[in-house]
Amino acid sequence: MMRAWILRDYGSLELEEQPLPQGEGALLKVVATGICGSDLSVYKGTPAMRNRWQPPLVLGHEVVGIVEEGPFHLQGRAVAVHPAVPCGSCRECHQGKPHLCPKRVHLGFHLPGGLAEWIRVPEGQLYPLPPGLPAWKGALAEPLAVALHGVKRAGPLPEGEVLVLGGGAMGSLVAWILKRQGAGVVLVEPHKGRVELLVALGLADRVLSSLEADTDGFPLVLDTVGSEGTVSQALRASSPGGRVVVLGLGSLEAPLNLQGLVVGERTLLGSYLFTPEEFSEAVDYLKYLPENLVKLWPAAKAQEAFLALLEGRIPEPKVVLLW
Repeated sequence: MMRAWILRDYGSLELEEQPLPQGEGALLKVVATGICGSDLSVYKGTPAMRNRWQPPLVLGHEVVGIVEEGPFHLQGRAVAVHPAVPCGSCRECHQGKPHLCPKRVHLGFHLPGGLAEWIRVPEGQLYPLPPGLPAWKGALAEPLAVALHGVKRAGPLPEGEVLVLGGGAMGSLVAWILKRQGAGVVLVEPHKGRVELLVALGLADRVLSSLEADTDGFPLVLDTVGSEGTVSQALRASSPGGRVVVLGLGSLEAPLNLQGLVVGERTLLGSYLFTPEEFSEAVDYLKYLPENLVKLWPAAKAQEAFLALLEGRIPEPKVVLLW
């Protein structure tokens, strides 16, 4: 038997005894699981997430574990788990875009996720961690890969500062990647404690508590929130000919300033997940990622962590649950 957190209803996680997962694939002893913004949205039952996922669910798609059963060369090793399993036979898969596979299934949504002591996943989803890396950092591979894919979707870095909306986990990781690539970064984040941390870590050249109505002129804007308001703000803050990349999934729909988009010849791009190559790249980057971005939290108190995040009581952008 094992312990697992079950989302029985929106706003209610229950720690229950469950049988060990059976069937095909590798069996992993979960070391750590990150809490993603989408996990929080499902937990709250936001309209965007109610439209896609319904309880009961074992959430958790940012997972690192020790291989107990699986490929011989990986047994006993810590591995990060790529959480999206494609069909492998559709047009998107054959075009090298398995993250857009219409038949893909996701760990923590279609499949039981990492809010459990044990998990079973297809062997092809396992990526061994670099030697010497603290095992818990493997839980950051998935969000880092999402951020990396978003920055790549943006294309070549422009001259001038880049605007990032949101200083949560995704915004912080996007800013970190942009800074590593030499960009000047302006970050918009209202949480005062988080702002102080991000400034101390050097993740932004400037941090704004809000986006002023007359803020404009950014050749590249990355929206890591994806709400009705932020998508409009991103377009408004972009310069003529500028690019806007939306990584956030906060809302089902958002109003669009069609005049500004067309007359200003702005480019609006969506960014979702990552390729297997980008996930592997993210695993390699983990050794450089500042650990101060993360709040480690006992998995036995996962419900408390969800509430603390939703109430804004944690300054660190990322919470990782340790089993």
